[in-house]
Amino acid sequence: MKIFRHITFVLVLAAAALSSCSKVEPKEVDFEEKDKTILLYFASHNNLYTDAASNINKIISGYVPENGNIVLYCNNFNLETKQMKDTFPLLVNIFKNKAGGVQIDTIYRFPYQNSCTKNAMKSVLNIAKTMCPAKKYGLVLWSHGTGWLPSGYYTLNPSSTSSVMPSSSSSANRAALQASGSGRPLFPEPPGGVDPYAHMVKSFGSELKVEMSIFDIQEAIGDTHFDFIALDACLMGGIEVLYQLKDCCDYIISSPAEVLTDSFPYDKVIERMFNEDYTGVAKDFYDYYNALSGEYRSATISTVKCSELEAVAEETAKLFDQYRSGISSLDVTTVQRYFRFNDHWFYDFKDYMDILCGKSETAALAAALQKAVIAKYTTGLMITLEIDPARFSGLSSYINNPEEETLTKFYQKYAWNDAVKMIVPETSSED
Repeated sequence: MKIFRHITFVLVLAAAALSSCSKVEPKEVDFEEKDKTILLYFASHNNLYTDAASNINKIISGYVPENGNIVLYCNNFNLETKQMKDTFPLLVNIFKNKAGGVQIDTIYRFPYQNSCTKNAMKSVLNIAKTMCPAKKYGLVLWSHGTGWLPSGYYTLNPSSTSSVMPSSSSSANRAALQASGSGRPLFPEPPGGVDPYAHMVKSFGSELKVEMSIFDIQEAIGDTHFDFIALDACLMGGIEVLYQLKDCCDYIISSPAEVLTDSFPYDKVIERMFNEDYTGVAKDFYDYYNALSGEYRSATISTVKCSELEAVAEETAKLFDQYRSGISSLDVTTVQRYFRFNDHWFYDFKDYMDILCGKSETAALAAALQKAVIAKYTTGLMITLEIDPARFSGLSSYINNPEEETLTKFYQKYAWNDAVKMIVPETSSED
């Protein structure tokens, strides 16, 4: 989580309880173009499967539009019991039939595929568009999330079963993966190397040690344009991610910090998504978590208007051109961060620029951000991490550390770095 008016397809429809090798009879189904189709892509064949079941049940029992489709792609979900079960991935359509009743149809049963690959996502998108045509489309991506980082970079201990991609390896292992040479942590590691709050939180996706990069998602989306994309995963609200996907949709809803396993309140936000109230989606997300107590009162969320991101890039490029040399000496511990422990790759974008350049120099950038970030909320807390609402811009950013050679090279692949030149590629003496 479309382009045809009124077409009849011959489809193979399988009941959710049947195995992939059971014989099923072709059924003729009449698909009519509707106002909007929202695809919810649940990459849940991992340790989040019980949380996926809870979220899917909220979707099924919640709002269903009169002239729209809710299309759900999910792993290991039994539609009869509404529980997780070891089954092949399904594509399910939730809609109102001509009698006004809510109907749930399995419109496609996939053979086994790893959902965290671009080919799998591409096939799901193509089938959803073909079978559930609409004038507009929305997409929700639900799974683990590690922002703009290279696939596998955040998962320092691949055997871990904790919900968040944990900070669970030694400093030596971290140093080897980063090729930094020092391995000295800037921030404290979790006690005993294990995040005690990992059960609370949830590149994109994780299935059998396979993750998708942002470039994989971009390629899978291809020339499909979405009204909105909601990234229901940790750490995806980075300027690098949003700028890379800005031409894929009109609005992006995401969190610069982690997302608790309760995820979005789907019993509320689906109606907002169909009504194109994307600031309301962010407000509902905030209200849900703000009403909780203790560490569960943890949320950051923003809604970004993609057409305004180019202006943000233009103003940022001007600032980096003048102040880039100061990045290497910047005390990053003074910048508002969105990570816990020592996963030091996600800082508040505006706070970073303010400290690097001085607030008097960032007025034009602030004005551009105000137009781009049309909604932003934080409870002021992410489990044990304090977040200052006055320094919360709704977006995160990497702060370049030349010692992290792997990240320095990878970051230069992003369109954001091409536009703003935070990292200037080194040139040989022959150039």
